[in-house]
Amino acid sequence: MKILKAVTAGLMLAATPLLAQAEGMSYSYLDLGYVETDIDGVGPTADGFGLRGSVGVAKNFFVFADYSDQEVANIDVEQIAAGLGGHYGLSDNLDLVGRVGWAKAKVSGFGGAVDDDGYLVAAGLRSRLGENVELEGSVIHTDFGGGSDDTALAVGGRYYFSKTFAVGAEYQTSDDVSSIMAGVRVSF
Repeated sequence: MKILKAVTAGLMLAATPLLAQAEGMSYSYLDLGYVETDIDGVGPTADGFGLRGSVGVAKNFFVFADYSDQEVANIDVEQIAAGLGGHYGLSDNLDLVGRVGWAKAKVSGFGGAVDDDGYLVAAGLRSRLGENVELEGSVIHTDFGGGSDDTALAVGGRYYFSKTFAVGAEYQTSDDVSSIMAGVRVSF
């Protein structure tokens, strides 16, 4: 975990001279991708798809929604989050980003289901390097109440083929769970 944080910080610092060459970032987009999750102590990994989007509603605010549906050993894991976010430009192409919202997790299988909801709070950095590369990193805290909370570190990157179309990947890890999402982004 410490190595991952150090590598992320080093990449962002090394890229600082390139920030002045990049365009601004869009907070109106749609992501679609493949998601794979590894839960410590549980056999095979869960996999499925993820869909998330964001729409800018003012100069520094956006609304967001995330959805993922994964399956492992006849158990279906569905996660949903929605809320409000904001961004503040630290430089022309480096933003401080925050999100707060509602989160829900539903696990079903073998004739039963567990359904819980709570809140999430996230803070991080998002940077556009040159015309084609975007990096981001954040800390995400989710709390479902009753002692069921989790804090995760997420890092990701995207390569833009045009102003609207990109491919990318994101890695998220916490104490017992790690996941990878790889897919496409359409910005508008």
